[in-house]
Amino acid sequence: MVAKGKGNKMEQTETLEVRMERALKAIRRAGIVARRNVMSCCRSCVDLGLAGNVPVIWHFGGQGNRAAIEGNYATFSSMYFNHDNLATAEGLTEAGKVVLKAFEDNGITVEWQDQSPYKCLEVILK
Repeated sequence: MVAKGKGNKMEQTETLEVRMERALKAIRRAGIVARRNVMSCCRSCVDLGLAGNVPVIWHFGGQGNRAAIEGNYATFSSMYFNHDNLATAEGLTEAGKVVLKAFEDNGITVEWQDQSPYKCLEVILK
C-alpha cells in the first residue's frame, strides 16, 4: 500500500499489483483456474490435469510486455487473458460473470470485444 497524507488523515491507496493479485485470488476461490505466463502454443499446458468443464483463464507468455508478466504492471498498458468457456454464443456463463466482477470489484477495467468466446479479455493496467 502507498500512503498519501491529507492533513491529519492518511488516505490509503493500493497499488495495481495488490489489486491484480486480489482479483486473481477471488477468481481462483470461485473455482476458476487462473494461470499467468503460460508458455503454450496449443493449450496443452493450460489444460494439463483439468477436467473438460473447468473454467480457465490464462495469460499466454508471448502476449504483452515481459515486465507486466513478471509483476511490474506499471510499465505496460494492458495484459491479455485467453479464456475457456466464459462465454457462449448466447452470452456470458456464470464463470464469465465472476471473472469480470472480480476485476471490476478491484478497480481494474476489462475490455472484452462483444464478450465473444473467440476474443481475449484485455485487462487495462492503469
